[in-house]
Amino acid sequence: MTDNIRIRRALSKIAWGYVLLYLDFNLSVNGHTLNVLPNWAGYLLIFSAIMLLGSELRSLLLLKPFCVLLGVVSAVNWVWVLLAGQKLTGRFFLVSILLICVGIYFRFQMLTDLAQLAEDNGIRADSLRLCRNAEAVIQVLLMLPLPWEEYDALTLLSGALLVSGLLVCAFLIYQLFVLRNFFPEQAAPQA
Repeated sequence: MTDNIRIRRALSKIAWGYVLLYLDFNLSVNGHTLNVLPNWAGYLLIFSAIMLLGSELRSLLLLKPFCVLLGVVSAVNWVWVLLAGQKLTGRFFLVSILLICVGIYFRFQMLTDLAQLAEDNGIRADSLRLCRNAEAVIQVLLMLPLPWEEYDALTLLSGALLVSGLLVCAFLIYQLFVLRNFFPEQAAPQA
C-alpha cells in the first residue's frame, strides 16, 4: 500500500470518527435514551487511524493512550446508559471535568498533528488550525462555572456559543474530508 493510500484511509477513518463524536442520534429503549452512533466507535476509528499514520507522524502515537482512555470511558458510559439510564462518569464531577479536559487536549493535538501532516505534503492547513482553535475556545468557555441560566446575557451567550460550536464542528468535519481528498485513492499511472 502506498503512502498516499494509507494516509487517505487514515484520514477517512478520522473524519468518520469525528462524525460519530459530534453527531448524536438518540433512540429510546425501555425508557432509556441510547445514542445509536456511539462515541466509542468514533474513538475506535481514530485509534486505527493513529496506527496507520504512526510511521508518518511519530507525535500522533503519543495520543494512543488518550484515545484508548476516552474510548473505554465512552463505551462504559454507553453501556451504563443502556442499563441504568445515565452516564456512570456523570456521578463523579471531578472525573467528568478531567475527562472533558483530556478530550479537549486529545482533539486539539490530533488536529495539530493533522495540520502538520498537511503542511508536510504541501497542503495549506490554516482552516484546520482555525477550527481547532475555535473548537477548543468554545469548549473551554462552556465549561466555565458561570450562572448560565440565571442571567439573560449569559443565556444568550451560551446559546451563541452552542450555535457557533455546531458550525465549527460541521466545518471541521468538512475540512477533514477536504484534507483526505488531497491524497489520491490510487497511485498515479507512471508514463
